[in-house]
Amino acid sequence: MTELGQRLKEARMERQLSYEQLQDKTKIQKRYLRAIEEGQYSVLPGAFYARAFIKNYAEAVGLDPEVLFEEHASELPATKEGQSEFTPSASKPKSNIPKDNKVAKVFPVFLTVVLLAALLVALYWVIQNNAGNNSSEPNTENVDKYESAEGDEPEESTETSEDTDGNDGKSDSSEDEDTTETESEPEEETQVQNLEELSSEGSIKTYALSGTDQFNVELKMKGNSYIDVKEASGKNIQPGGKVFKKENGILTYDLADQTQVTFNIGVSQNVEVTVNGEPLTYAVEPSKRPHQKIVIQYQKGTEEAQ
Repeated sequence: MTELGQRLKEARMERQLSYEQLQDKTKIQKRYLRAIEEGQYSVLPGAFYARAFIKNYAEAVGLDPEVLFEEHASELPATKEGQSEFTPSASKPKSNIPKDNKVAKVFPVFLTVVLLAALLVALYWVIQNNAGNNSSEPNTENVDKYESAEGDEPEESTETSEDTDGNDGKSDSSEDEDTTETESEPEEETQVQNLEELSSEGSIKTYALSGTDQFNVELKMKGNSYIDVKEASGKNIQPGGKVFKKENGILTYDLADQTQVTFNIGVSQNVEVTVNGEPLTYAVEPSKRPHQKIVIQYQKGTEEAQ
């Protein structure tokens, strides 16, 4: 029995429906209903009918067929599509374009070499002219600066040295007072939440939460969605494992005693996830891949400080 068949059977048993009652409800023969639960799709008339039968079965037992098709796509029989016509390359007509000759291949290289040589000659000519112009004019600016520097004698300023000594004394005392005040004040340790993205592979994105003693997750639903929440050991965390048909509904989880939590979300475009008020993003754009997972690894702030 496949996982898809097991889910359908469990949903049928929860509604206490027999094969006869389900046959009357879906207009599908009992042997086909039993084959769907057992995963024997070869008994069905064809792949197209298999998907249609599974859709009717899911709707009859209160499951969302779109979520089932997304999560169990590998178990469903593939429909046969018409083969596109393909003409082998050997049978394609050969064009009458003549083969490239040696001249056509060598000419672009030769033209490039000529242009580079002309560019180097022009650059050398510009450099030589600039060097000649600079050497022809005497540089009097440096001479004037040198003479003015020799003519002026430095004057010793006693006031400056005295002021400096006085300021030094004051600054030393103020620095000692500031140091004393700083040492006397106790340092307060504050926790800063750190929510870091560790990896993003396929439809699974992993985060690391640290620096805080709170691990509160909020799931805000804008429509139908499938939510499944599990701890590190694989045990379900309630509420979870259900198809939620809520609009503007909110699920909250206090997970401060967990070290790792996995959120398995179907129809993710209808679910917004926040951790301690900080929003998370999915690995893939939800409109492109509705079924995704978010893994959060948690380490308390006190444990991280150690």
